Amino acid sequence: MTLTHFNWQVPNQHDTRLSYCYNTPAGQLSLYLQGKVLCKTEWLTASSTPALPSLPEELQAQINACWLSLKAEITLPLSTQGTAFQHAVWSALRQIPIGQTRTYGELAKELNTSPRALANACRRNPFPLIIPCHRVLSKTGIGGYAGAITGKLIAIKTALLQYEKIISHEL
Repeated sequence: MTLTHFNWQVPNQHDTRLSYCYNTPAGQLSLYLQGKVLCKTEWLTASSTPALPSLPEELQAQINACWLSLKAEITLPLSTQGTAFQHAVWSALRQIPIGQTRTYGELAKELNTSPRALANACRRNPFPLIIPCHRVLSKTGIGGYAGAITGKLIAIKTALLQYEKIISHEL
């Protein structure tokens, strides 16, 4: 996933916002759609998660291709959100090759910003898995993920990195 252009769109406010669940080897991902616009994805971390319907076929096929081959792009429109700075960070995250990582400091230097500002943009990433903020590590270890420094989200980050390392050797 190296495409840096995002198909940002404003969802039609008359469309109902629906929640779906996608199972990955790293955990369950909740996806929120409003019409044909993807509004948000988030990892489900509670021990008991609500029963959510499976994804619509078109999105299921895109996520499967992305997750299983790590070659495909998500072409579904993404709900417009974030600042210009966050967009720059999120685009830079998409440039990190599959199976590779960067430190907050390295990426911050490339973007001429501070590691803390970069980490805050990562924390506000509304599309984990699609925008791979899990590929950014601290200089001393795994770092945080989605605002967490311990717990299930760090386990998900670790699982994502391990999966990508394995699958990137198969590409």
